[in-house]
Amino acid sequence: MAKSYSKTEFHNLMEKIEGVDVRVKNYLELAEYDKWARSYASVHRGWTLTSNIAESINVALVSARELPIYDFLEKVRLMFGRWNCENRQQALYTFTDLIGKFQ
Repeated sequence: MAKSYSKTEFHNLMEKIEGVDVRVKNYLELAEYDKWARSYASVHRGWTLTSNIAESINVALVSARELPIYDFLEKVRLMFGRWNCENRQQALYTFTDLIGKFQ
């Protein structure tokens, strides 16, 4: 239901939910459709809903695609360096104990 692209499809699914339990439909209405339903979203959220790391990297490099190959590769190198530095800094200040199999 959250992934339905048309409002007609969305409302058909909501009618099915109402037939099963009207309390669920009321709860979903209180949550405001535009916050979770694709067909009611006020903005295109495709850039935030990536399903894997390759898609995330692809989105991060959209502007770099127009560069010559050397500049593109340099931008990729700098981006990964920045990400690794940020993740390392975050890990340095994390003091959560790992369970045995991850130590």
